[in-house]
Amino acid sequence: MSVIDPVCGIELDKELATTFEHNNRLFYFCCEGCKKLFEKKPKKYSKIW
Repeated sequence: MSVIDPVCGIELDKELATTFEHNNRLFYFCCEGCKKLFEKKPKKYSKIW
């Protein structure tokens, strides 16, 4: 199953993604860098998707 990284918009395999939970919702990331950007400003990126 494919998911979209909310920071960079890349489509990736759900099984290979890094995850982070925010407001009871699980977000998937292509790398730790995108995850860290999301952690700093979750409102900015969680509204996109």
